[in-house]
Amino acid sequence: MGIDALESYFNSVYSETFASVSRYVVSKCGSIQESEDIIQNVYARFYQRIAKKGYDDIENSEAFVINIAKFECKNYFSFVKKNSNTSSFTDFSEEQMVEIEARMSKEQRSLEDVLCNELVAKQIFDDIANDDPVTGKIFYLHFVCDMKLDEVAKSLGLNLSTVKNKLYRTIERQRKKFNL
Repeated sequence: MGIDALESYFNSVYSETFASVSRYVVSKCGSIQESEDIIQNVYARFYQRIAKKGYDDIENSEAFVINIAKFECKNYFSFVKKNSNTSSFTDFSEEQMVEIEARMSKEQRSLEDVLCNELVAKQIFDDIANDDPVTGKIFYLHFVCDMKLDEVAKSLGLNLSTVKNKLYRTIERQRKKFNL
């Protein structure tokens, strides 16, 4: 099996399963940061598996990836339980700042403007995710996973009106808080 076929298969499965895997993981996690870590682990593990053993034996790729997600959630939460003194950091690392600078410098904008926009976006997202985990999940599923609001409501077991209220009120609150 060639690397091109492997990458093509992986990219196809990723695009077909990302929304459902994200829905599953976000609905099981307490925070968006945890969800992002787990989702990354899921696809890394999936890639390692197909690179090592191939993918001819995988009948249903979505079910296969969801099973990996279940395993990763279980592993993550058992690790967190054992190491309860772990904390999540919300500041950018030096590596991330270098990456932001490199990525944004291509657009010919000043570094100060770029960092200001990135920091404000991160502050808004952190504020939403830390203020109310359910609202954080709503934002993640809607804006990152590109799910419709009725799909978000169904995925989280909430009424559509509750999802809309949380979303729109939070947007308005963030506009006022950050003078947008």
